[in-house]
Amino acid sequence: MNSLQKRVNIDVSLVRPRSPRERLPRLVVIGIVPEDAPIISEVSPNTMIRQSYKQAGHPYIEQVRLSSIVQARLLPAIDMTYPSRLRDALIAALSVGVDEVDFILARGPNIKPWELDKQEVIEMLLPFFNEVPGAMIVFPDLGGPWPRGYTSQPAQDEQRQRLLAGSRIYGKVFAENFQVGFFDLPQLEEASLFQVFESLRGSDLSVCAWNGSDINLRRHGWRSASIFVASYMCKRLDMVTQSVVGHHVPLGAGRKIVHDRSALLGAEKIPQVPLEIEENCILLQIDEKATTAEVLSELTMRSPRYEWSMPTLRTVKAIHQSLRQAADMFVFRGVKKIEAVALETAIGMVLNPFYEMGILVGPGGEGKPTVRGEALPDHEIPMLSADLVAMLHPWCQNINLKVMVKSGTEPLIENA
Repeated sequence: MNSLQKRVNIDVSLVRPRSPRERLPRLVVIGIVPEDAPIISEVSPNTMIRQSYKQAGHPYIEQVRLSSIVQARLLPAIDMTYPSRLRDALIAALSVGVDEVDFILARGPNIKPWELDKQEVIEMLLPFFNEVPGAMIVFPDLGGPWPRGYTSQPAQDEQRQRLLAGSRIYGKVFAENFQVGFFDLPQLEEASLFQVFESLRGSDLSVCAWNGSDINLRRHGWRSASIFVASYMCKRLDMVTQSVVGHHVPLGAGRKIVHDRSALLGAEKIPQVPLEIEENCILLQIDEKATTAEVLSELTMRSPRYEWSMPTLRTVKAIHQSLRQAADMFVFRGVKKIEAVALETAIGMVLNPFYEMGILVGPGGEGKPTVRGEALPDHEIPMLSADLVAMLHPWCQNINLKVMVKSGTEPLIENA
């Protein structure tokens, strides 16, 4: 039978999120849109996850789940009056291979895309962070205003200040909600890099940067490196605990650039990256064809320096979140020995998948993690307690945690 005469099935459907609204997102983009921009949850109701109370002339925020490049037109672009990288962030995430992205979008009178450190914006955003525990949080416009095209000119001081302010404001939120943040590094002068990184130190975030030839930076250097990194890590479910150094992240088409004739005489030189960037950032080096970028480093700003790569941090966050979920079941239990044994058993059960994968082992690198639960009725505030001692593989990182459950309050997890 002629193959051209065979029947084919064509599925035609509306652009809708692929996962139910109740499922927690793994990748979240934070941004500000113009006050008169389309309200996405009204244009496309199926994308709406949650929203704040809406009142004319007052700040408003919505969380939407986007899954199609067609929906990018609903987001502000880099060529607008107030340049924003939100539209390209969705295009970038989908080009890497992510199925869907949650956007938390704020709007209000006279608020520019990069003013994420404004008090009214902070007050709007913080409650929404509590609803997306464990997510990777990307801020494409933080540290702006970003230039419409790549430039080697040093960034303005206000960009540096906004980057540092963003770390101070949102760094605590990441720690409380088992999240990791992804920021972009403005084009700073080399002399100021040490002070900037020292100011960022201690936060659960990574700062992302580009490197490559001049023409390839003109293609992609204006884009958010952080969205490419976070999208690749989100896509690779098999890579949560493994290094991504040496991996090649797909970049998509990028911007069309006319070649200088002089470039035909020889390959362009790739500039040397300052050591401070290589030792503190997640660095993406754009390959010669500008279709992918190689991950050269994967460090975070968590202290102490050099000990917390992004895979290590994400793994520890996942363990902490599992411990918290186990402890939540005992908030309204009595402070009794039998409940302490039950807490110890519950913690052992949630940690077992990590043990089975070889990620979490006992102290000294052998056997299962050690968990010991006890009831403390005579404590100043009666509570159930459990101590965890383990080692994190393959980084040989020791873990010594205490889980405390006080009646009627949120469980606490502290370093023992």
